[in-house]
Amino acid sequence: MLALETGNRYIIGDIHGCNRTFGKLLKKINLSKSDELYLLGDMINRGNSSSGVLNRIIKLKNQGFKIFPLKGNHENMLLTVLSKEPERLHQFLRFYKSADLLSIKGKIKKKYIELLQNLPLYYELDKFILVHATLDLSGDNIFDNETFMLSGRYLLGDLAKLRGKTLIHGHTVAEFKSIENSIKDASPIISIDNGCIYGKTRKGFGKLICLNIDTMEIISKTNCEND
Repeated sequence: MLALETGNRYIIGDIHGCNRTFGKLLKKINLSKSDELYLLGDMINRGNSSSGVLNRIIKLKNQGFKIFPLKGNHENMLLTVLSKEPERLHQFLRFYKSADLLSIKGKIKKKYIELLQNLPLYYELDKFILVHATLDLSGDNIFDNETFMLSGRYLLGDLAKLRGKTLIHGHTVAEFKSIENSIKDASPIISIDNGCIYGKTRKGFGKLICLNIDTMEIISKTNCEND
């Protein structure tokens, strides 16, 4: 009897439209169809190619890769504008350098809307909880506070509510050495957002981070959008 092929489980932090860097990082980890890849949200806005990032995700999913993206506050902002203030769409996308998400007719492409509307707010794995921002640990149900999961930036409540699991998130940018230390020290809460969008403008920042949660190894790629 053949053994089932088991792959690695990877998590990538905030991509923010840095599609070239995203592609280089995927090549670096040599992603296979037996692997699982989790994306912590904020895949769009700020960078030069939000459409490129979403196209890459959609293509990988269609090819049979196991891709599990989360909703971040930037995806949520776009969906909110679409549903409540559609007349602001072009202004919103210009501000966030994401006009490339528009079709020739000036509307958001259907495939992007379908992807973004179906994004979950968290994933709970065997030893990990993945979320874009953070969790509200003050109530009985740590997944009740959707606003906190999308945009919270501080600890609220009791770490015991994590039930021994490690919370891995993006949203709040952390210096690279701090990320390394939090993993080395087995911190119960780990941010893997190193502010890829900053590029080489800020020392200690500017990398797109991938964490192998089976080995706790960091794989990273410095922003190469303009290389």
